[in-house]
Amino acid sequence: MLLVIVLGTVGYVMIEDMRPFDALYMTVITISTVGFGEVKPLSDVGRAWTILLIIFGWGTISVLITRVFGFVVEREFLQIFRMRRMRMRKLKDHYVVCGFGRMGRKAAEFLAKSGKEFVIVDLNGERVQSAIDLGYHAIEGDATEEETLKRAGIERAKGLAALLDSDHANLYVVLNAKSLNPKLFIVASALSEKGGDLMKKAGADRVILPFEWAGIRIGKFLVQPVVSEFLDVYQMRIEEIVLEEGSPFVGKTLRELQLTRRYGVYVIAILRGKEVMLPPDPDAPLQPGDILLVIGKTENLRRVEGLAERD
Repeated sequence: MLLVIVLGTVGYVMIEDMRPFDALYMTVITISTVGFGEVKPLSDVGRAWTILLIIFGWGTISVLITRVFGFVVEREFLQIFRMRRMRMRKLKDHYVVCGFGRMGRKAAEFLAKSGKEFVIVDLNGERVQSAIDLGYHAIEGDATEEETLKRAGIERAKGLAALLDSDHANLYVVLNAKSLNPKLFIVASALSEKGGDLMKKAGADRVILPFEWAGIRIGKFLVQPVVSEFLDVYQMRIEEIVLEEGSPFVGKTLRELQLTRRYGVYVIAILRGKEVMLPPDPDAPLQPGDILLVIGKTENLRRVEGLAERD
């Protein structure tokens, strides 16, 4: 830009015999196209020089504006990217959802409603952008690769859902995830029983066969329509609440907590190691590691989950 201004000024001095300041003024108003008028009538050569100056001047300005705008936008995107990476680095005890197809979307929706932190991993850029637009943590990459899982914080994660489009891909996800985090709880989707068996051997804690599960649910609707409709219409869910060391619930009894009267949730069973207390003893003190199976509305379950967290 500076070079164009200098050349334009020198050109007007040499062609039109203008004073340096007049030539500079003429150059600036020509490049900016403000239309203030010529300092003095121009010769044909001077007009030709003005045309060239406008062409090169506007070309330079266009490049300059593009570069500046691109620099600003790039900085903004870089800052957003860094902030997202920092937030993901801080994630702990979160969940990783591999695949943002139909099942992945529903799993993410459930986790979001439950107030859980999670990261979406998908190889499709459009799906990743869709997840980001919904306010989710999401990264673009191949979930079957260890490096991608590390970027999702798999070593600090609590659970993983392998919901890719093939049993082969989900098997690789399970193998790599379990090798990086042996304590990770993994739920995998399988299209065939053989694929599901392989995933269990690879370390998946639960394997879901979507078509089989859908068929059973359809059967329940046919045989038990009232129960199924009750759970759906009134948004009743069964949740498990794990009591960790330091939880306010530890040492207290269900009778003391009065969860049904205060919060409208029902404890239907207590899992203590291999022992299943069904129905639970209302006067038995709760212990660290107990798992409460609780049924109730979503908002009430979330309140109780928050109260049960350790101080």
